[in-house]
Amino acid sequence: MLPLEFGFLANDHLPPREEIIAICKKQGWSGRVFLRNPSQPGDSPIAYVKYSSFPNTIIDEALTQDWVAKSLSDPASPGHGILRVPRVYDAFSVPSSITLSWPMGIIVMEYIDAPDCTEKHVKLVAQAVQTLISIRGPSSAPGHIGEGPVVHTFFNDDQTSPFRYKTVDELEQHINGILKVKKDVRRLTGLVTDASEGLYFCPCDIKPSNFKELPDGKIAVMDFRESCFLPPCFFAIAMEAAFDSFTRKVARRVKYPISDDIDFLLINSACYFLVLCGRNDIGASKRLRQRRERQIMKTSSTIP
Repeated sequence: MLPLEFGFLANDHLPPREEIIAICKKQGWSGRVFLRNPSQPGDSPIAYVKYSSFPNTIIDEALTQDWVAKSLSDPASPGHGILRVPRVYDAFSVPSSITLSWPMGIIVMEYIDAPDCTEKHVKLVAQAVQTLISIRGPSSAPGHIGEGPVVHTFFNDDQTSPFRYKTVDELEQHINGILKVKKDVRRLTGLVTDASEGLYFCPCDIKPSNFKELPDGKIAVMDFRESCFLPPCFFAIAMEAAFDSFTRKVARRVKYPISDDIDFLLINSACYFLVLCGRNDIGASKRLRQRRERQIMKTSSTIP
């Protein structure tokens, strides 16, 4: 699908996708590279490219990033005047092949000329995170924009849900299905109530290199893979489970809601059971499984 069909920002100066793939391959496993325009003075960068080994969710991530970037232009947005997010020019996945030994997901976005934050920028990153979690999503479907998957530390391995939930109730039912398989008689309630005022942005990957300090005082947010829209309690779940020191320092500076209606220990119990099982699809309803099969068949039919 072409970039404009996703609503991404047009950029006529970008090289063809094949050339971008070759540049990423040459760069190796760094995960980031700049695109330059030789015709411009000083061979200055015209775009920033993020690439990873998560091709299946790259479009979902790009849609979320671009939606947040566009929403910040609204003066009513809580992040207006505080945050900056690069607009997306293009996003696509590349299957493994003879010339490419691993599948790749690529996002081409606006270039922002500023250094990455470091471990010293705890206060600045906390300010950004405090603003991010106040951004309300556009729909009642948990996950990335466009009914994408949930990406959160609750899920095992790549932190990605195997299903695309249409409602918070479906997510809650799946968690209760996990508890049932675990032979835990307790059941989770309260997620729907927690989301009664909407779903909010939930950033889980809070490392310094995902943020930049800009000369005008704004903070740029550069990575959206482990972020999506969820009931507010899920940010607390992610912060309580964080093990790296930087995220814990940031979490101590952020005021986030902790619902009395949510049994966090119960959610953690389901999470740990996923780790023990080594998979994320246990306990899912027949409806979720059938929907996933239809999505797989639809995707397969579009691949030439």
